[in-house]
Amino acid sequence: MVDWAGLVLKCSYYYGHVIGLTNFEFDWATGRVYTSQRSTVYAMCMGVIYPVLLVCRWVGRARINLMFEKANMLHEYVMVLVGGLRIVAGLSTLIGRWQKRRRVMGLTRSVFRLFRERPEVLLMCRRGILVKVFIGVVTDSLHVLFSVDTMGSHMDTGLLIGQFLMYSLTSIVNLAVAQHSLTMLFLRARYQLLNRELRQVIDESSGLSHRPPRRGVFICRCCCLADRLDAIASQQGKLQAMVVQIGQVFAIQGLLVYSGYYLSTVAVGYLTYSIFKNGPEALGITPMGLVLIAVWCCFYYTDAMLNLFVMLNILEEHKATARLLEERTLFASGLDVRLEQAFESLQLQLIRNPLELNIMQIFPVTRGSTTAMFGSVLTHCIFLIQYDMEHF
Repeated sequence: MVDWAGLVLKCSYYYGHVIGLTNFEFDWATGRVYTSQRSTVYAMCMGVIYPVLLVCRWVGRARINLMFEKANMLHEYVMVLVGGLRIVAGLSTLIGRWQKRRRVMGLTRSVFRLFRERPEVLLMCRRGILVKVFIGVVTDSLHVLFSVDTMGSHMDTGLLIGQFLMYSLTSIVNLAVAQHSLTMLFLRARYQLLNRELRQVIDESSGLSHRPPRRGVFICRCCCLADRLDAIASQQGKLQAMVVQIGQVFAIQGLLVYSGYYLSTVAVGYLTYSIFKNGPEALGITPMGLVLIAVWCCFYYTDAMLNLFVMLNILEEHKATARLLEERTLFASGLDVRLEQAFESLQLQLIRNPLELNIMQIFPVTRGSTTAMFGSVLTHCIFLIQYDMEHF
């Protein structure tokens, strides 16, 4: 039987090399992560090509936004801002990968070690991997199709360079986000296994506490449960450290990606209003282009929701660990001192090191902050629509 999840992960790895995002080698058989002259030189060449193409595009004074050549200046400003942020995000992602190359390599080793310890993690993530990669491929493909439909008969060298540059840098950001999301998906699956193990230990401890103790057997079982609990505490600390480290490695990229989602949503809201107001022909959008935009929006925001929920789910799994430990209060008295100390140690560990996900200590990743962001997006859409109604 074909391991589709593993095959998809390998294709994503090689695709990262092709576009210049991955600048090190990884041995899939042994888990060895290392640098090589081939990967380093190729990634450096790709990193130089993108700024050169950007300069050529800028100096050539080609039309920045062919799609809105018939629209007003407000449309142009909004789309140039969105496109400029995507370019900055792509270049910043490449620069960040070079600056944090060693840390990314270390994270890759840790994730592979996690898989080698518990191979069932990949099985638990298989559906999530396939869905995530499928949506990412469809989103990028729709982007290319819409660009081709927009250019139509206006296609020339300058436009081709511009579209290639925009697509490549957008793909770099999308693949980096996908790598972050898949890593978090692995960690969430490992958290789930951790909570299952903790559930078993708690159930056994609860049953043991309500039985008349037999001195020898009782002490042995308590010591065995304490050892398992210590192992759970150690693994929980490693998982939380990996989550925090991932947030630090992807900090700047995360800020740019969240800003991109924010501005893109505002732009889509304003574009929808403009289409209803002036018709798609006034914006230079063909009927096929309109269909492509609608389908692209569905996949784009589905992908964004997947990225968000995988982070929120890790927070939920961490809270589930704390809730499981609260059941300790239901135990009868009389458990061995060492087992009691193991429970107390794990509880104190969770209290001293609460898990918090945020973007560069600026934007916390929670359900409440996400809801507030949606409200802010709606407010800015209304501002743009009011400005359009007043001046155009």
